[in-house]
Amino acid sequence: MTISVYCSGSISKGASDEKKLCWSDIERFEVAKGAAPHEIVFLNPDDPITDPENTLGQFGRDMYQVMVASAIIVDARERRGLGIGVEMTAAAILGTPLIVVAPRNSKYRADELEYRGVRVRDYVHPHVAALATEVTEDFVHAGEALVRHARPSAPSARPLPEWLDRAVTEYRTNVLPGDPPMQEALRRLEAGACGGRV
Repeated sequence: MTISVYCSGSISKGASDEKKLCWSDIERFEVAKGAAPHEIVFLNPDDPITDPENTLGQFGRDMYQVMVASAIIVDARERRGLGIGVEMTAAAILGTPLIVVAPRNSKYRADELEYRGVRVRDYVHPHVAALATEVTEDFVHAGEALVRHARPSAPSARPLPEWLDRAVTEYRTNVLPGDPPMQEALRRLEAGACGGRV
């Protein structure tokens, strides 16, 4: 079975991001190792986009990938920003399983934490705990979780919120025709018995 996964996490935007933990071939290899023998198609938000001035289309690309993915894996090894939170929320709205890589005693997970005046054991950040299908220690375990939770079915037929529909429509209409990496991913998913939700 072919499984598609949206790689949610920080994108390196320049020299100031060189020390930031981002998705790389190492993380993708570990996910594939955990998901073996299934073929994995990675949907990457950092693929080049033909029209970077089309910010709605750029946002729509991320939302479209969240929508068609069998599941999302969020890299939460360190502090993340607004975009990841929006992707997590969109996944919940779309019914896309959400796997979060948050190692023990990192930003979003702690064995013990003083929190709002009390000591909490086995703390997971409330937003992560509420939205995640599963929280894992590393990317190999995320690949194993991917196999357990991936959804091969089509996206829900329920109407999308206006903000999401507008962005996805902009992407499909004006950006996807000139997006070779995404076109190739869709071809691979269609050839692999629709392990994605295209």
